[in-house]
Amino acid sequence: MLLLFSCTKEGDTIYLPDPNEEKASTAPLVTVIYDANALGDRSYNDLIYEGVERTALELGLRTMQHSPRSHDEGLQYLEMMFSQMESARDSVRRLFIVAGTSYDEFIRSNNKRLESNPYADLLYLETRVPLEGKGSTLFMPYYGAMYEAGRIEAETEYPYVMLVGANRQTEAVVEALQGFQDGFEAGMRLLSEKQKKYTKLGITWLDETGQGGFSIADSTALRLMWQWKAEKYDEIVPVCGGAFNTFARLNNLVSFALVGIDYFYDSYHSVYSVVKHIRRTMDTCIRQWLSGKGIPKHQSLGLASGYTEVIINRPIIIRIPKGYQGTTVPTLTEEMKQAIHEEAVRKEEEHEGR
Repeated sequence: MLLLFSCTKEGDTIYLPDPNEEKASTAPLVTVIYDANALGDRSYNDLIYEGVERTALELGLRTMQHSPRSHDEGLQYLEMMFSQMESARDSVRRLFIVAGTSYDEFIRSNNKRLESNPYADLLYLETRVPLEGKGSTLFMPYYGAMYEAGRIEAETEYPYVMLVGANRQTEAVVEALQGFQDGFEAGMRLLSEKQKKYTKLGITWLDETGQGGFSIADSTALRLMWQWKAEKYDEIVPVCGGAFNTFARLNNLVSFALVGIDYFYDSYHSVYSVVKHIRRTMDTCIRQWLSGKGIPKHQSLGLASGYTEVIINRPIIIRIPKGYQGTTVPTLTEEMKQAIHEEAVRKEEEHEGR
């Protein structure tokens, strides 16, 4: 009995620890905080989730992924996290990844609170503006990849394209649409007046005033699709997060050509996809964090570095060039694709320089 417990002078019992009891892990912990109801979009946010989990499994890290039910709940979680970290006394390494730009004001007002904890680090995604004080930022410019897509589209035969954006308030979405539009218009300038008559680019915003548009009701999506079909559009480019999957699912009823956005969309309806390699990005950032150098204060990973890309599913039929003497339908060649890609890289560099 004396081996199991002993008493203090005041009579309090002190129990010895059970040697068979599992000890709390001290492995590094990666925590991700998303925008409200962001997970489950089968797009950008789900790719972050998968990338973090894959890397954590490979490297033996612990993870927590938090998708709040409301913006206020997300802010409450962030406040709790900052409070715990500025008073923590353990030496467990923790990386907090904030994947929601709706928390921008809170992050920039509170990130310095982490400076008292040498074991806590912060990574804030999809912003061009570095943090003052502790924390790293990352931006994945989409302008170049979308420029390349628009430029390719202008080469195709009789393109009638509807460009769909979630909202006008989300910087990444606005710039993606601008990139596609600029690329398309650059290609249009190379066409004859007769060819231009058979070319059309429309733009629709799912949320005209707010920050929504990343999800859409089936009835609304179907109404829009039939409207676009009546207006003679035959291809949709949906830059709208999880709403993309609603359009893709309903497309069996309407039958548009559909451009995959954020991930490779493998479907007979799709000719090409504009991809953000988000899973690879998460792997890169976590490995940087674990290295001796840490995550750079700010980094931009776009078309030139291969973190965004246009992936072509199958041969793309192009307009018949003037004087063409071939007997087969002309398609986009590797030489044409490479020239357009190099043009898009230059345009993204110019855009980011501005």
